[in-house]
Amino acid sequence: MDDLAALRRIERELEQQGYLERRSGKLELTPKAVRRLGETALRRIFADLAEGRFGDHDQADAGQAGEQTGATRSWQFGDEQPIDTPATVRNALLRDPAAIGRGARLSAGDFEVMETQRRTAAAVCLLVDLSYSMALRGTWGVAKQTALALHALVRSRFPQDSVQVIGFSNYARELRETDLAGLGWDMVQGTNLHHALMLAGRFLDRRPEHDPVVLIVTDGEPTAHLRRDGQSWFDWPPAPETLTLTLAEVDKMTRRRAQLNVFMLADDEGLTAFVDEVARRNGGRVLRAVPERLGEFVVRDFLRLRRTSRR
Repeated sequence: MDDLAALRRIERELEQQGYLERRSGKLELTPKAVRRLGETALRRIFADLAEGRFGDHDQADAGQAGEQTGATRSWQFGDEQPIDTPATVRNALLRDPAAIGRGARLSAGDFEVMETQRRTAAAVCLLVDLSYSMALRGTWGVAKQTALALHALVRSRFPQDSVQVIGFSNYARELRETDLAGLGWDMVQGTNLHHALMLAGRFLDRRPEHDPVVLIVTDGEPTAHLRRDGQSWFDWPPAPETLTLTLAEVDKMTRRRAQLNVFMLADDEGLTAFVDEVARRNGGRVLRAVPERLGEFVVRDFLRLRRTSRR
């Protein structure tokens, strides 16, 4: 009874702090709690990253948004950058030294603006395998933590970016951040990367001005595809049609200038042959990730891509 009372006190405290809420008589994690989980996962990953291995991808530009570089330049009509007041006053005094005692009158030629770096925006797609084999291999937990950490990283360090997490088994579906904490693997047959790439492509097409970033976490080759009638087709070994349709979506990603980086959580012959073909067609990277270091691999690779412009 004492343990039950203590548990209820903890529940009340978590509700009061905004981490739990009751829905239909059940306690569920709030968005605040899910964000906290993501931040915790991200801190753990950063603790394993070598210092100085991560950073932002900034494009040198005199855009309005961004961080100051410390340099200034003459103001031009239409500029929206912040005015560098000391440099502007200095220019006026150099132009009219007699104004030192009586105050300077500014002219348009005196004004200088602070140069900034315009941080480019990215559309980030993380495709995560939800198939039964992920649970059998014990890799689903780390995949979920990685997705939460990536959400936290984009929100805190790259707020100009858009991020989408797509889970795929026999079908693919978008996973909101609040879905991830309580999400389990799917006890179904099928690794429908074809459908996942289709959803990711739609996400990228809605953001044509963003740099495309596509990361895939899987432990198996594609064994399912989406038919014309919207139904999933599964076959093992993979049907030739499954591989053909999936690689067709890979080619579409290549035409979008989206590099596909694949994180392999298994090393079987079929998966290796498939991802090697993906890399050949797309130019992306294949990374054989140890499950316990998956988060580190994905976050490091994302940061590397954010430092390297693809425009």
